[in-house]
Amino acid sequence: MIDTHAHLDFKDFDEDREETIQRFFSRSGKAIINVGVDLERSRKSIEIAEKHENVYASVGLHPDYFSQGSTFLSTSSADSSRPNLFLELKKIARHKNVVAIGETGLDYFHVTHNIKHETQEFEKIKESQRQGFLAQIKLARELSLPVIVHCREAWDDLYKIISKVRPFPPSHRRIPQGRTFFVLHCYSGEKKDTEKFLKLPSVFFSFSGNITFPKPAERSQKLAEAVRLVPLDKIMLDSDAPFLAPQEFRGKRNEPMYICHIAKKIAQIKEISVKEVEKVTDKNAKKFFGISLRITN
Repeated sequence: MIDTHAHLDFKDFDEDREETIQRFFSRSGKAIINVGVDLERSRKSIEIAEKHENVYASVGLHPDYFSQGSTFLSTSSADSSRPNLFLELKKIARHKNVVAIGETGLDYFHVTHNIKHETQEFEKIKESQRQGFLAQIKLARELSLPVIVHCREAWDDLYKIISKVRPFPPSHRRIPQGRTFFVLHCYSGEKKDTEKFLKLPSVFFSFSGNITFPKPAERSQKLAEAVRLVPLDKIMLDSDAPFLAPQEFRGKRNEPMYICHIAKKIAQIKEISVKEVEKVTDKNAKKFFGISLRITN
């Protein structure tokens, strides 16, 4: 199986990072996409990928990064950090082990814990996130890389942005110049969101350990409905390690080898075999990230 979203660079793995990676590959794991969330973590992601043949890197700036200050992406001449930030991201994104831009996107959930809705400050932060996301889409198009998307309580704005990006047909080769694929990581949208995004040929969905949680029941049913609605040829597996350990390991640190439990849950919901889930999701991941020629098992 291929884990398309892990954060092995996080300090949670400092004591046993190598052992964690080996456990995954010793249990029929095929590849891991290690996902950066800021410049420092993206560089670390590349370092990990350099040491392991079938571990790949994604580099990007998480939407929370743009919530740290609403003026971060201002057009003021005093904002000298903006061009340097994206120039550095572009520089490391050219590394041979980088297969995607992300984790990027929109996250209005965390902002609302500190700032009331409909305030001027809240709107500034949302705009900052949107501009940060657009800048990374532009970079992805320039470098012909797909985009790993994080979204929480921002589905309408996300759709408005990515629905305007030109789609392209899947291929095991590098993405055609100027065109972009998106994967909605740890997907948790409502039925209406799923139906809209399914109309976009450029969009894939990845599911994480939260689809195995039985409670709260309403949320569990919503995620199961999303799994049923999304065709298997649009789905990838996503541990989000060290977060969202499957129900069997709830409360413990998550790791890539647990994606087998996500595959089992998808198979159960769709009433198909785990073998079929593994076969198709691996094929999807290879095409999406352009790594099929580097997978040997």
